[in-house]
Amino acid sequence: MENPSSFLLSFSFYQNRYYRKRRETMATEYQVENRKLYVRLDGELDHHLAEKVKHQCEIILKSYPIRDIEFDFSNSEFMDSSGVGVILGRYRQIQPMGGSVSISHMNDAVRRVVHMAGLHQIVKEK
Repeated sequence: MENPSSFLLSFSFYQNRYYRKRRETMATEYQVENRKLYVRLDGELDHHLAEKVKHQCEIILKSYPIRDIEFDFSNSEFMDSSGVGVILGRYRQIQPMGGSVSISHMNDAVRRVVHMAGLHQIVKEK
């Protein structure tokens, strides 16, 4: 039987090619490892990308027993209120199951939005 994580990565890469060819945007990667979902953002987490990330996370959370989520901003330089909503929404889904949400590799602009929105009080910063 195929490893569920490898299926997810295959799906992710297929989606990445589609978005690059059709929309000429950057690709966000999703990886599941040990009940943890890694969301590696690529591009600005604005209202355009936020809807896609929200939709993809919902599919993954229904398909896999995810307990923790990490949003990796190493290739993202901006987040607006839509991005705050995506992170807060995933927190509300994960928190009742005893899980956690973390944010890693933030630049100063993203960190400022996280602190202004109060997310730093409920999500872990890495």
